[in-house]
Amino acid sequence: MSTAGRAGARWGLLAALAAGLLASPVLAADRPSLADLGLKGEALFKSFTYFANTPNDNQQVVNEGVLQLEWSHRLGAWGSTKIVGRARDDDVGFTRELTFQIPETSQRRSYLDLREATLSARGGPIDVTLGKQIFAWGTADAFNPTDNLNPYDYLDVLDNEKLGIWSAAARASHGATSLTFVAVPFFTPSRLPLFKSRWTPVVPPAFRAVADDPVRPEQDASATQYAARLKSTFAGVDASLSYYDGFRHTLAFRQSALAIAPGVTLPRLTPVYTREKVPGADVSTTLGRFEIHAEAAARFVESNGRDDVLQTIGGINYTQDVGWKWLDQVVVILEYARETSLRRVDSRIVRTEGTPVVGDLLSDRAFRNAPIGRIQAKLTEDTSVKLSGVADLTVTPSYYLQLKATHRITDALQAEAGLDFLTGRPETFWGRWGDNDRFFLVLRYLF
Repeated sequence: MSTAGRAGARWGLLAALAAGLLASPVLAADRPSLADLGLKGEALFKSFTYFANTPNDNQQVVNEGVLQLEWSHRLGAWGSTKIVGRARDDDVGFTRELTFQIPETSQRRSYLDLREATLSARGGPIDVTLGKQIFAWGTADAFNPTDNLNPYDYLDVLDNEKLGIWSAAARASHGATSLTFVAVPFFTPSRLPLFKSRWTPVVPPAFRAVADDPVRPEQDASATQYAARLKSTFAGVDASLSYYDGFRHTLAFRQSALAIAPGVTLPRLTPVYTREKVPGADVSTTLGRFEIHAEAAARFVESNGRDDVLQTIGGINYTQDVGWKWLDQVVVILEYARETSLRRVDSRIVRTEGTPVVGDLLSDRAFRNAPIGRIQAKLTEDTSVKLSGVADLTVTPSYYLQLKATHRITDALQAEAGLDFLTGRPETFWGRWGDNDRFFLVLRYLF
C-alpha cells in the first residue's frame, strides 16, 4: 500500500476509534453526556471503487475518513454561538497540509477544517448572524437557480459539498413572512478538480492554446457580494422573491489571440469569474399527495460573462404510503430544468457547448435542458432504496444514474452503498466523465 493509502486507512481507523470511545458505556459514568456539553458529532468513512482507469489517473480505489464535531451554546435570551469543525484525510491527495484561509482559496482540503463558525444575536423580530455560514435557498430538488451564495468543493464532482463563506446575515420576521439580507465581503471560488485527476477532462492532442492563471476579483470593496430573500406563506402556498449581486463561483474563459511569431498567433484563454445580478423566485404547495414546486432566476451579466440567461426548474413530488410487509412507502420526484439565452453580452467568452476542455464545466451546466427523476422505496423503517437520474440533452444526450441503498444498523450507525453510472459522448456534460462509473460505500456514525 502507498504512503497515502496507509494514511487514508489510518485516518479511517482513528475516526472509528474516536467515535467508539465517545460512545463507550464504560466511560459513560466518568463523563457528562455530549449533549450536556452542547456537542454532537459524526464519524464518516467513504470508499469509492472505480471500474476503469482514466488517462489522468489510474487509482481505482479511493478512501476518505472524516470526523466532524459540532458545538453549540446558548448565550442567553439574546443570542447563541455554533462551531462546526472537521478533521479529514484521504488516500488520493484531496487533503494536504494544515491551512486556515479567509477567504478559502486553496486547491486542496486542509486536514483540519472550520466548516461553520457563527455568532447569532436577536432582539424582537430581528436576528443577526456573523461568521462562516452555509445558506440553502430554493424549493427544487436537483438544482436551485436562486441558491447562489455558497461555492462548492468539486474535487469529486459527484460527491460535492458546499463551502462556508464569511458573511453577515440579518433577518426580520413577522408572522409567516421573513426578509433576509446577506453581505459577503470576500470572494471564495469553488474548489475545482485537480489537474491530474480523473475528474479533469483530457486535452485533445490537436488542441493548441495558451492558458493564463485564473484572474480572481480583487479582495476589496468591489468584491463584496449581496443577497436578499423575501419569503412568506399564504393560502397554503410557500413563495419567495430573491436577489443576488455577486460572482459565479466557477470559471468562465475569455479568448484572445497571442502572437508567437510574425503572422503566427495562438488562442489565449484567460480564466475569469462572471459578475452578475440575479433576481429570482420560487414557489411550492401541496395538493393531496402531490407537492408542486417551481423556481426561476434571470442572470444578467455585469462583467466577464457571455450571455444573459433565464434558468427555470419545476416539478412534482408524489408520496404514497403502501404499508405492505416488504414496502412501506414510495416517493416519486419528476422535474425538468431549462436554460434560455436572453441576450449576447460578450462574444469573447468561450462557448461551453461541444468542448470538453474549457468553459463552465460544473455547477448548473448540467441543467440547460434536463429531465430529472427519482424514485425512492422505503422498504422498512431502517432500509430504503433510491434510483436517481438526470439527462443533459443540450448537445447530444448524456446521462447520470445513481442506485443507492441505505440501511440503519443501529440508531447511531448507518450504511450506504450504491453505483454511479455516467454515459455520453466525450464532448457532452456527463459523457466527459464516462470512465468514472463506480461502486461506493459510506459508513456514518452519529454521536
